[in-house]
Amino acid sequence: MTNAPRILDKLVNLTAIHDLEIMEFSLLKTLVEFVRPRELSILKLDRRGKPCYRLHLKQSKYEVITGDFPVSDDVSSVVDFVHRTKQSFSRRVDSGCLVSAWHILRTKAQDAFLVLVTENELNKFDSHIISGFLQVYRNFYEVLSESQHDQLTGLANRKTFEEIVNRIHSLSLPETDDVMVERRKFTDDGEASFWLGMADVDNFKRINDSWGHLYGDEVLLLISQLMQNHFRESDYLFRFGGEEFVIIIRAGNLKDARLAFERFRIAVEEHEFPQVGQITVSIGAVKLEQNVFSATLLDYADKALYHAKHNGRNQVVFFEDLLLAGLASVEEVRTGDVEFF
Repeated sequence: MTNAPRILDKLVNLTAIHDLEIMEFSLLKTLVEFVRPRELSILKLDRRGKPCYRLHLKQSKYEVITGDFPVSDDVSSVVDFVHRTKQSFSRRVDSGCLVSAWHILRTKAQDAFLVLVTENELNKFDSHIISGFLQVYRNFYEVLSESQHDQLTGLANRKTFEEIVNRIHSLSLPETDDVMVERRKFTDDGEASFWLGMADVDNFKRINDSWGHLYGDEVLLLISQLMQNHFRESDYLFRFGGEEFVIIIRAGNLKDARLAFERFRIAVEEHEFPQVGQITVSIGAVKLEQNVFSATLLDYADKALYHAKHNGRNQVVFFEDLLLAGLASVEEVRTGDVEFF
């Protein structure tokens, strides 16, 4: 029982966290202190079974990788077995190390795995510690996830938006004490930028008035599903309330960002909604700049959306377009000043 106080302290620290990414860092840091592996990581696979995220801890340094990246054959074979069976599995590899994996949890978009590389076999205490902390993590993840996601659509809700924007600009990294974040890698688009799109369902009040709120909710749910189908796993999708959605994507330039938002707009336009028929969305977009407050970015996107709404609807308008046309100006907005449709 000599470890009981440490275990209790770690459980208290883990369950005091209210950010899902920080909780992942805390889980790895906790397990390192008890198990002492050579390497430790959380690996996530997308719906196709392809690696899309890795939080890797080696030699007291974290590395966060997203996008399309390679995974060693040794790790891939172990994770593949766990993916199929949902049972923990270990295998001694050619290097002499032991690679072990556990299935952590499954979301709508991803499967998450814990991967350890150790010199020796895990003893019973180590196995119990890992299994126990993973179950605590799963339980608390469900609680946090429910509070941070919209109940109707399952998309992230507005309260998580600020945290995501800060995370994108690396302004808010997890508190890891002596363990530092080495780097964040985005392997799919090189030096691509982030772009924010604010999407609003056109004439949504008419839908509710004509067919009722039940059909209105179904429209919102179907649109959220179209969003998930037409944007990538690494993009961020939010429901801000009512018929308003916010999308943050990575793209090489304005042209690529416009194409991404246009594909979604067209997908909505061409979709046949039950009873309601054709529905369209208008989108206002802007490039995310690190030195611009999130409230200001939302205001810029809102101005572009306003222009789209009042000039025919069913179109994508970028704030940058308005600047070039002399229809908007750059100005800072304090938090709380933004109004939405």
